[in-house]
Amino acid sequence: MLFSGKIALISGGTRGIGFNVSKKLIEEGAFCYITGRNEKDGHLAETVLGENARYVPTDTTDEKEVDNIFHLIDSNHGRLDLAVNNAGVTTKRASVRELDIKEWRRVIDINLMGSLMMMSRQIALMSKTEGSSIVNVSSCAGVLGQPRQSAYSTSKAALNMLTQVAAIECANPPEGQNIIRVNAVCPGPTLGGMNTEERLRANPESTQEKIQSTAMKRFANPEEITATIIWLLSSQSSFVTGSLLAVDGGFTAGKF
Repeated sequence: MLFSGKIALISGGTRGIGFNVSKKLIEEGAFCYITGRNEKDGHLAETVLGENARYVPTDTTDEKEVDNIFHLIDSNHGRLDLAVNNAGVTTKRASVRELDIKEWRRVIDINLMGSLMMMSRQIALMSKTEGSSIVNVSSCAGVLGQPRQSAYSTSKAALNMLTQVAAIECANPPEGQNIIRVNAVCPGPTLGGMNTEERLRANPESTQEKIQSTAMKRFANPEEITATIIWLLSSQSSFVTGSLLAVDGGFTAGKF
């Protein structure tokens, strides 16, 4: 198995891409800590994933809650091998001149600051172990600017840069610490998560806009994004760090 005996942490691991990644990691031998703010979703995910999953309610923008889960992992295992920072939100589409500054800050806090706090603590704990890997779940919207999505696009673009800076730092760690690979996956429109069937039916115009934004004219299935994340976490990608890997059906290939 790819991850036999490995300890993993998946933020936003209770549904969508995060849940699928957790499921695959467990199938490949890892023990997964999953986080999310909705405790009902979290306990259900924990039950479905089985004995090698543990749900810990965590708001990634709350330092005390973030510290709590890393204290728990360190106390139980003394190490962390794999991490996927998947917790994220979007907001209603609006132009820059129409923006709601409170919503802007909420998106930045969760998508960027939450990931930053998680990564800071992940790096500190993972530096004890050889072969550790972090994958940030970004977005194709952080590669190409999207009209009426300034908060989301900006948060993901900043996450991409944070990924690359951390990758450079972690490739040349201080003496006595181990190298950690840090990459980001940039999905295109993906079913589940922010694109539930209910939301897609309720917003047919937006749904069609998302479909037409891809060269392949369809949504990704979560499993298609998961496969890339698993590869980035594994030793099969041992010379890959600082990459922003698009899994977007041709979204960022150009205009069409």
